[in-house]
Amino acid sequence: MYLSVSDAAAKFNLSKRRVQLLCEQGRICGAKMVDGVWMIPKKAQKPVDGRKKMKDKKQSVLLEASQKDLDLDDICKILSISKATAKNWIRLGKLAPDMDEQRFSYEYIKNFVSELKSLDNVKLKSRRNKKSITGKSLYKNYIHTEENRRLVSELLELDVIRNKKELLVILANFAVQLYYQSRGISYSDNFVLQRFLLQPQPDDFKFLIQDLIGNNTIDFALIERLHVILNQPILFVRGEDSLGFVYICLQDVGNRKKSGIYYTPEKVVHKLMKRLYENDSNLKDKTICDPCCGTGNFLLSLGVNGIDFSHLYGQDIDPINVYLTRINIALVAPEVSISDLRTRIMIGNTYFETFQQKFDVILGNPPWGSDFSEEEKQKCRCLFETATGTKVESSDLFVEKALSMLEPNGVLAFVLPEAILNVAAHNRVRRLMLDTCSFKFVTYLGNVFTGVQCPSMILGLAKDGQRTIMGCKVSTRDNNFTILKPRVFPDGILSFHISDQENQCLDAINKIEHVAYLKDNAKFALGIVTGNNQEYLSTEKREDNEIILKGSDIQKYGITPSGNYIHFDPKSFQQVAPTEIYRAKEKLLYRFVSEVPVFAYDDKQTLSLNSCNIVIPEIAGLAMKYILAILNSSVATFFLLKRFNSIKLLRSHIEQVPIPVVSKELQNAIVKKVDRIINATDHMRELYDDLDNDIMKLYGLSIEDRHTIEIALCNKPLFLKGDKTKHITPHK
Repeated sequence: MYLSVSDAAAKFNLSKRRVQLLCEQGRICGAKMVDGVWMIPKKAQKPVDGRKKMKDKKQSVLLEASQKDLDLDDICKILSISKATAKNWIRLGKLAPDMDEQRFSYEYIKNFVSELKSLDNVKLKSRRNKKSITGKSLYKNYIHTEENRRLVSELLELDVIRNKKELLVILANFAVQLYYQSRGISYSDNFVLQRFLLQPQPDDFKFLIQDLIGNNTIDFALIERLHVILNQPILFVRGEDSLGFVYICLQDVGNRKKSGIYYTPEKVVHKLMKRLYENDSNLKDKTICDPCCGTGNFLLSLGVNGIDFSHLYGQDIDPINVYLTRINIALVAPEVSISDLRTRIMIGNTYFETFQQKFDVILGNPPWGSDFSEEEKQKCRCLFETATGTKVESSDLFVEKALSMLEPNGVLAFVLPEAILNVAAHNRVRRLMLDTCSFKFVTYLGNVFTGVQCPSMILGLAKDGQRTIMGCKVSTRDNNFTILKPRVFPDGILSFHISDQENQCLDAINKIEHVAYLKDNAKFALGIVTGNNQEYLSTEKREDNEIILKGSDIQKYGITPSGNYIHFDPKSFQQVAPTEIYRAKEKLLYRFVSEVPVFAYDDKQTLSLNSCNIVIPEIAGLAMKYILAILNSSVATFFLLKRFNSIKLLRSHIEQVPIPVVSKELQNAIVKKVDRIINATDHMRELYDDLDNDIMKLYGLSIEDRHTIEIALCNKPLFLKGDKTKHITPHK
């Protein structure tokens, strides 16, 4: 028997975030991840908590601010919230400008931050701001060696490192252990740093260690305090970035997320290398640069797989990253001089300063979603064509910068968020890629970064001026194929995850005549954002509350309430739609997050949370239940999955589904079948297939296109009311 994270949190008297973190660190015995969800044995015991409380950083940020009137930008920086959130808090009266309509006094915000630290301000604290997350985490997928994973897990458990100086001494001590092991030098105990530094004969590696620790002195008090860590062993594994693993796990999560830094798991590094070699087997003669090298895991992997280190270059804005990269290379390539390491692996902000030479290959995992100051944004707007609008996206800048660093016909291979291919905010960088490059490979990775819900990919581009996608090799979770036919990308959305046959089927759906769209012909609304579900929801029915639905309560054509109730008081919620939307005579409800689109009909004015959103179609001449049948059909499912490749069903997605305009007679026949499904208690699958066949006919799809849709959806969950199989299967 297993518990969910929520159940385990209640059992252990911990937050759900803390339980999830313990699972990621491997500290809950028997916990395992199934389909992206942690499952925890019912008999599991609460781990001993070895953490110390982290110092609240909001107060220190506030104290650094000059004592002046603060505007909205100042508030967002101090509280680590977006402008939209700040404006919403002001609208709800949770923040109140006390100087004028837009400005706050220093004292007011100082007191507000103090309240946030207390248990009294539950409503604000319950809405977790991801950029405000603090603490450390075990990124065990970064390396594969169990001994080194165990070492870092123990360091996290001990939690005795107080500052950067102590961290650097620990890293340097581990680096010397690795140096001795790599050179076959024996040592009697694990605290080797001090004796190494006192050696009379200078060694190039000694200079690298001194770069790392700087002017920090290693006194007796420091040794005594860190004794338990300095005597821990680390294992040298050729090509493994164990030093980087120690460093990233002992850094604060919040600081990294603000910088948009997500360190690349070992398996992803290997996949990117494989794609590069498949694209060009003659990499040995190429110059290669990682302009955001971190602690050097990409460069290290290239070097131990046959690329001469004299051809490798790297840069990073974090000096410690650069020092560790140099050390990593020195461990496996003693022939590389310290002067070469210092000139080829550089400290610097790649956006604004980098190598003068061009490279044959640029690779790496650039930062995503970095925070920029207004001064930096303005500088970026002067230098980059992808830096437009109020939001400057770091991943877009890095793609543009990397392309400028390439030789003609050079290749770019980056780990990037999938959103670059399909989200409107990335239109500029998509246009740049389409106008200057050929697409060589795309590998969809899904959510591969620990604790980050952001689907990612490996993207390979050639700066060859041919501007083609033909020949692009694509890998998805379910399929591998090569694009052999040209294709048009509607609205600039780059749909590489679909095969030529699937693209042909999409074109057939898009080209049908006599269609209508929900764009400008429907009301859309989010479900209620309470700000604190624990406070507002109840599992008990009372006279003053009513049913409220979650996304998981919605099936295709059915609603199965999970027993949640709420007192409807719109002014007390964090975000709420107009009451008339919830109380509409009839409306459609849909899951916001789902592997396939799931819609249900509601004529009981039922409330819903923001995981269960609302659309009220207003297309003249088309019945709502007819539109429901279209949106629940396998045609619409195929269209939405293949066009947008997202588990989030956005309004902009739904608005683009082509809805056949048919006669009242045809609509009535379909509505009757919809009613039959809604009211049925068995044979649901047969009823659904019969209705789905009718909708296929409305789109005039060929037998080949129908088969393409069935194959594409055969392993997808159906979420049909009362369905036992839970999956779409091809017709015989």
